[in-house]
Amino acid sequence: MSSEKETLGRLYLWQVALNRISDLLALRLRVDRFCNSGRPQNITLLYDEERARLKIGLRLEGAELDDFEDKHGSLFPDIHDVHLIDELITEEIIIKFCTIFNDGYGKVGVISGNKKAFWEPIIDNVITEAFSGDVRESFYQFIEQAKAYRNQQGAHFDQQNFYVKHGDKQPNENGLISHVGWSSALLSFNWDFVAETIPKFKKSLNSYVGKLQQQANIIL
Repeated sequence: MSSEKETLGRLYLWQVALNRISDLLALRLRVDRFCNSGRPQNITLLYDEERARLKIGLRLEGAELDDFEDKHGSLFPDIHDVHLIDELITEEIIIKFCTIFNDGYGKVGVISGNKKAFWEPIIDNVITEAFSGDVRESFYQFIEQAKAYRNQQGAHFDQQNFYVKHGDKQPNENGLISHVGWSSALLSFNWDFVAETIPKFKKSLNSYVGKLQQQANIIL
């Protein structure tokens, strides 16, 4: 059984994760606003036109790239960069969120270990205070969806989420992978729901921490 201070130690780590998630959600909104400005699409179009004019297949380099950016401004971020940034942000949100539910080691007298027997009753309490009805059920579904993405694709590459086709084996060869593919599970998340509920979840957790701090005579 964890001491109050050990429990608080773990909950402080949850708060760090949620603070990071809040920053990332705000960054995601700024990236969306920038993308909607049309700048990434415009610079990408100009870049593609310049590559076609110079008959350069993959990317401009050296003097050609310098000339392009002198004329049109920085190539970064083009639409491809914006898509990658958005994907990395959303993936990091899910991974940070799942630190609340993933197994973790503790330190006696400082931080509780993070096993299901520890986190489940606390999470149930926090969610009950934060949400009701359909929203509560949807938040539990989001948790399971996030854990599945983190465990199967975001942090571990489970075979069931990837398609691999091997090339034909030639004499004296080991065989070559000719195709690897996967579906972007991040697209299946309702990010409007996430952006709306995470602050409420965070507020409820902070309230729970405050009550526990009082019980432990850490604050008045």
